Amino acid sequence: MNKEKSFVVKLLMLLWYVLTHPLVWLWRKLSGFFMRLNYRKIGKNIVRTTGNFFHWLLFSVLIPKKYRNITKKEIYRIIFKADTPAGKRFDVWLLVLIGLNLLVIMLDSFEAVHSNIRWVLKAIEWLLTIIFTLEYYLRIYCLSKPWKYVFSFYGIIDFLSIMPAYLSLLIPATQTLTVLRVLRTLRIFRIFNMQRFLQESFHLLNAIRRSVTKILIFMLFVFIAAIILGSIIYMFENGKNPAMSSIPKAIYWAVVTITTVGYGDITPVTPMGQFISTLVMLLGYSIIAVPTGIVVGETIQEHKAESEKRKAENEETEMDVVPDEFNEYEESRMADTKTMDAGSEAGPRFCTHCGHTENDPEARYCRYCGTLLSKTQPSGWINDFFKS
Repeated sequence: MNKEKSFVVKLLMLLWYVLTHPLVWLWRKLSGFFMRLNYRKIGKNIVRTTGNFFHWLLFSVLIPKKYRNITKKEIYRIIFKADTPAGKRFDVWLLVLIGLNLLVIMLDSFEAVHSNIRWVLKAIEWLLTIIFTLEYYLRIYCLSKPWKYVFSFYGIIDFLSIMPAYLSLLIPATQTLTVLRVLRTLRIFRIFNMQRFLQESFHLLNAIRRSVTKILIFMLFVFIAAIILGSIIYMFENGKNPAMSSIPKAIYWAVVTITTVGYGDITPVTPMGQFISTLVMLLGYSIIAVPTGIVVGETIQEHKAESEKRKAENEETEMDVVPDEFNEYEESRMADTKTMDAGSEAGPRFCTHCGHTENDPEARYCRYCGTLLSKTQPSGWINDFFKS
């Protein structure tokens, strides 16, 4: 009997070896092959091949022949410089395409529209995706250090705006993430020279960054309070309220109540539970102003520091620059006096800040904003944009 068992065991071991040995050998060969691959070189080849394809598609197929000799410097001026007429036209049309893309995504979410013109919306969306991809390639192509742009704030936003469309080929649900393209509209402050709005946004971001630690500590205390309150109300509601069958559900109720959301899907039924619920709601209203006060305080400190810095810079400028400006003013006044003595009439001067036209020949600075006057009349971005 023992001999028969040992024979069966040996036979099973032999079969196991015969069946698994080729698989083990194949696994060793494949693992060794993949270990020897130079993934960095493969990645560079993929990037280079993709770039060559986009370059051929742009400069050999899509761009008209008369514009195919455009240089990298000219492309850089159009794409990255919003202070030129061509750059403004490019950025404005880019904003229009982004708005059109968002409209297409929203229309596709309606069942009636999706069932009737689904393929039309899909074609428009992919056409816009290809346009944004080619624009992203041009941004990389015209730079001497492209990786600096790729890992910058706007570079990451531009990449995230086109990646979900290609990712949706593998995971269809990610198609909705193309709404991230709306983040590209942040360039509107730079395009239309909204320096005041841009500075205020920087102040707000700095205030939030400086108050992050305080807000995290506050959120930790709120989380601890939600756990304690959820556990207390579970003690009174357990066995009497089927909606609070566990402590995690009671904690969920405490979080919803203390944040003043109040879904109403879980409500206390016992008198003590309702009393605790009243206290939690009042507590939620009392603590909701804490993070607001933290951010407001940091914002005030940010503006105070900015005003002090500006005041110090103005005092330093007055000490260093005023004598030179006074000499320039004296030289200009003497030149104007000589011109008037010769019988010629001095021409008007213009303020580059507020656009005021000054006809006084002795005026050196703008009477409204104090900016140094210029002999050339400035032109706004609207005139440049519609200039033929």
